[in-house]
Amino acid sequence: MFGMLKGLVGSKTLTQQNMEPVLEKMKDHLMAKNVAADIASQLCASVAKKLEGKVMSMFTTVAYTVKQALQESLVQTLQPKRRVDILIDVLEAHAQQKPFVITFCGVNGVSKSTNLAKISFWLIENGFTVLIAACDTFWVGAVEQLRNSLEQHSRKHSFDVVLVDTAGRMQDNALLMTALAKLIAVNTPDLVLFVGEALVGNVAVDQLA
Repeated sequence: MFGMLKGLVGSKTLTQQNMEPVLEKMKDHLMAKNVAADIASQLCASVAKKLEGKVMSMFTTVAYTVKQALQESLVQTLQPKRRVDILIDVLEAHAQQKPFVITFCGVNGVSKSTNLAKISFWLIENGFTVLIAACDTFWVGAVEQLRNSLEQHSRKHSFDVVLVDTAGRMQDNALLMTALAKLIAVNTPDLVLFVGEALVGNVAVDQLA
């Protein structure tokens, strides 16, 4: 992708015109790696905006500059909209004398339970007490029972964190997705973590939405 840029070294002002072939190659490369077309376009537009009018120094290659600009654009795109610091959030909840509740969701077979176990071990290593709730929403009353159980056990035994493991479900199963939505609405967890599989690419966006 960057091979055609390596020869462009020296005092050269970057413009939309001389960057266009490079940006098109970049966009094609991103899409070939299963990046959504609109995201690839946004990244390229961001890179073009950062570099337009920039004068290259004698010892700086365009390839290096483009890679740096792309990296910065990726960081900005992937920056979470809210602060995610579980340890601080747990401490804040503890100060309010209530457990910090995390719900794990996702489709079947993406290692939700495995990731939950890893986070549980990490929390225990940091000195917190953890309650794990295996949640099955396939029968009537499961959601309400989960809420009541969490409230009783977490307060009685002073657990710092409650980790809720939900049953896997596909995004096109309206009945199960409705049950999951109810579980979230009724129990109002402090944090909902979606566990997806990187290999499915853009399908993960559909699953999350």
